Amino acid sequence: MRGVAVATVVAKSHLSFARVLAQSFRRHHSEATFYVLLADEAEGYFDPASEPFLMLRLEDLDIPDLTRFRFHYTQQELTYAATPYLLSYLLDQGFARAAFLKQESLVLDNLEPVFELLNQYSIALTPHLLAPLPGQSGIERELNILQSGVFNVGFLGVSDKPEARAFLKWWEDRLYKHCRHNVPHGMHFEQRWLDLVPAFFDDVHVIRDPGFNVGHWNLPEREIAIGDEGVVTVDGEPCRFLRFSGYDPDLPEAVTRYNSRLDMTNVGPAAELFRRYLTLLEEASYHETKSWPYAFGHFGNGAPVTEAARRAYRKLGEDTLRFGDPLDTARDGNFFRWYHRQTDLGLGVRGAAARLWRAILRREGGAFRAALGLMVAARRSITFHAGRALRRGS
Repeated sequence: MRGVAVATVVAKSHLSFARVLAQSFRRHHSEATFYVLLADEAEGYFDPASEPFLMLRLEDLDIPDLTRFRFHYTQQELTYAATPYLLSYLLDQGFARAAFLKQESLVLDNLEPVFELLNQYSIALTPHLLAPLPGQSGIERELNILQSGVFNVGFLGVSDKPEARAFLKWWEDRLYKHCRHNVPHGMHFEQRWLDLVPAFFDDVHVIRDPGFNVGHWNLPEREIAIGDEGVVTVDGEPCRFLRFSGYDPDLPEAVTRYNSRLDMTNVGPAAELFRRYLTLLEEASYHETKSWPYAFGHFGNGAPVTEAARRAYRKLGEDTLRFGDPLDTARDGNFFRWYHRQTDLGLGVRGAAARLWRAILRREGGAFRAALGLMVAARRSITFHAGRALRRGS
């Protein structure tokens, strides 16, 4: 049986994050294997063979009815929903232990302590917080944590034991259709499900090392220090890895989009780590890759896949089987045609106009698309001014 494998998931627009993570991991684990699952298609934008990792495709995983699974979710949701399938794949390849790291992570020290834990335990989880937070502000922060989940899936480890296999199968079954951000319905993507794991499964270890999974949710409590040789510690312990969840390289003074109170002026020495991370992302071609298109975000005719279309598709359940690949607009009886026919039926006269615009749009050539844009703008203008005239007349 092989040793340990570590992996992450990205769309190609986030390839720079995967490059930085893989390189930082290999710096401390030169013999270990690092995988990147591309929840997208390369489409010639990069050469997987020249990357600092081994690339996997969704087709490599054991995901039932993959075309439907991909269409259920947005780009972000898909990368999250694929996580348990990825870990199962790594165990199926003969690795004794497998770990997942979120794409926006930076490994700063050896992860061997947690790999050793996986020789003893089946599942290793990292909590957002390690102790109660003081005062009213602490209560408010804990309430926010409860909405997103007790455990943070920025790191998750499993070993090839029956309990871990049972956990991954359970998680796969839940995420196949239920990996969205819907707090009133108990969902925060793939993460809230982990709250149930210690109750449902034995042999679970909760990692209480402050150097694991440091992020914006616990930065106020963690004392970060950077030594003379660049060694990073947290509360006096080695900082194993740092999460940059919600960090936008185009807004480098903001720590995260999830907490406007945090910025580079109030996070202490951690600000230097953010600057270091920004430099690494830029060296990994962030400004080039960020605009690369998502392969599953458009129908075959170029029309964008809207959230409303995904929602309608999900509601159909097994009836979607008749459409085949939902992105395919060339085959008879395709989902795109069905969906817009249902939309048109609810639009009356506007539906007929919409069908005309789409007939033009189906024609090849940018001129038709440009003309469509002008006609839509003119139509809106005429409708607006006609409405004003009628209101004045009344």
